[in-house]
Amino acid sequence: MNAGSADTSVAVPRAGESAAACVARIDGMARRQTTPCGSGEMVWRVWGEGPPVVLFHGGYGSWSHWIRNVERLAENFCVIAADMPGHGDSDPFPLRATRAAMAETVARGLDKIIPGNTPYTLVGFSMGANLSALIASLQSRDLRTVITVGAGGLGIPGQVPGLRMWRPDLPRDELDARHRHNLGIIMFCDTARIDDLAVHIQRENGLRMRFRGGRPQQNTLLRDHLPELKAELKCIWGAEDIYSRSNRDERLNIIRATHPDVDNRVIDDAGHWVMYEQADAFNAILLDMLGGAGR
Repeated sequence: MNAGSADTSVAVPRAGESAAACVARIDGMARRQTTPCGSGEMVWRVWGEGPPVVLFHGGYGSWSHWIRNVERLAENFCVIAADMPGHGDSDPFPLRATRAAMAETVARGLDKIIPGNTPYTLVGFSMGANLSALIASLQSRDLRTVITVGAGGLGIPGQVPGLRMWRPDLPRDELDARHRHNLGIIMFCDTARIDDLAVHIQRENGLRMRFRGGRPQQNTLLRDHLPELKAELKCIWGAEDIYSRSNRDERLNIIRATHPDVDNRVIDDAGHWVMYEQADAFNAILLDMLGGAGR
């Protein structure tokens, strides 16, 4: 199923507002909670009231991967966005960590963040999607639905050429130029949509990334744990996602081996960071998958 745009307002900087101020304003609307993370804390942000919807960001990310979605979702739901261990404001593990250890920490955190056995939905983007089934397998809670966005972790190898290396000590203009270039390769399908807010988010998330678990060349985290996933599974993809545009059918065949009735949606004219680049269309589809009305 393909989708175009919808008439839904999304977060953008207000007139005269800087990218940093926009992030701070939306961050300031949230209720901040913490759970244990190694010897430190994992940070969660909560907006709105209603049925819980938990958002897990991608690698080298933070809650701000969802900046154009949380306000709209919070009109109907209790939106809970994590900073995964070693990302954003969350503390890293004291030793070299694994993604399995990350999933364990997140799962235990969810036990504290969501009261009782309240039914909830998990939405994971990229790395968050790859970890979603493992996190679900570590929970005994009433997880109704898992929605993956730009999912990998299926054992399909891929290389992304042309990325520019960056260092924190580069002059700001050069640092931003390299992040803008990389966004145009891995995150957006239309470079004209890469605004100052996207560059700011990419830069700050990169600078705060402290997870040192390494990146497996052929990640099978999602594939390995899909057989254990009892929740309903739904998928959203950007049609031009560099990671999946040439192999989306192969990915779906792996998913359908365990979840043959998966609800699969493709958003046209969107890259990997689909919920930012085509936020209106993404919000409309996600709300439809969530049942729309919420509270």
